[in-house]
Amino acid sequence: MNQAKIRKELLSKIDQSSAVEREKVDRYISLLKVFYKLDRLIKPDNVMIKIENGKQVYWKSNPAIAEKNRINTALIALEKDFKYSVLPTEKPKTKVVANGKEYDPGDLV
Repeated sequence: MNQAKIRKELLSKIDQSSAVEREKVDRYISLLKVFYKLDRLIKPDNVMIKIENGKQVYWKSNPAIAEKNRINTALIALEKDFKYSVLPTEKPKTKVVANGKEYDPGDLV
């Protein structure tokens, strides 16, 4: 993961004069760090972990996986927010020529 590249790309998509937008980028990077830390924690224990409670021994799913899913949901929500906060670029107007006259696409029914 290259945090500097990700931060630079996100900052290029937002209004940098907005403290709220910059805070969203910081929050995204922070969540991303935790997401990858959880990856490192899951690998040694694997998907299932062994629980020993006295004489009882059982297996259960690694709680880090549920946490990783929760963080992934938060990352996706922030990504959607970045896409909506980007100012739309104006589409170039195209003219349609019909019967020797120029029309805007909206003029034609």
